Amino acid sequence: MQVDRAEFLRYLGWRGQETDELLLAKLDDAAERCLDAASPRMVARRFALGKNLELAGTGFILEGQDIRAHLAGCSEVYLFAATLGIAAERELAKLSARGAYEALLFDTACSCAIESYCDDICDDLQKSCGKRLLPRFSCGYGDFPLEAQRDICRLLRTDTAIGLCRRRHHGRSPLPHGKAHLRQLCGVPAHRLRLPQKGSMTWIFAHF
Repeated sequence: MQVDRAEFLRYLGWRGQETDELLLAKLDDAAERCLDAASPRMVARRFALGKNLELAGTGFILEGQDIRAHLAGCSEVYLFAATLGIAAERELAKLSARGAYEALLFDTACSCAIESYCDDICDDLQKSCGKRLLPRFSCGYGDFPLEAQRDICRLLRTDTAIGLCRRRHHGRSPLPHGKAHLRQLCGVPAHRLRLPQKGSMTWIFAHF
């Protein structure tokens, strides 16, 4: 897990503007604070996928045309959730009481860190599953509803497994830096598929 500086700047809306040493120092300080506070944890489960996009034996159906298109040809999915932990939330609360600027930088650093941690999780799942995995697809992507977080947290038992609890407004605690993601199995052995170029997390296979 890391906080990549270029990604950090992109999250802040940087589009090639000139930066100075003071700003970069503040970014590095926020990144260091984030990594020091973080205690990353995750939980994952693998499910067979029915024709109507029901996770076998759960009664939970993946709703939306975008997730249906993304999972076309898939027979199984990984469901996983991850968090940076309660200490990161407490640090954010402390910084928010002191001022919005430091809190914004810390919050953005945490967003970078959790995405990096999720990348690490996906790499580990890829190594162990024996099939080519598609990029993860999260609640709120396209028309895949945020409300699905409730069922994802329930199926993964995130409250007891990693201390991640869903709030009524469809956020999670600790922080909005917990991610409940789908990680897809395309049902074809890895050696049958061309490896993709490294890209964004929304990159998908055009063919199986």
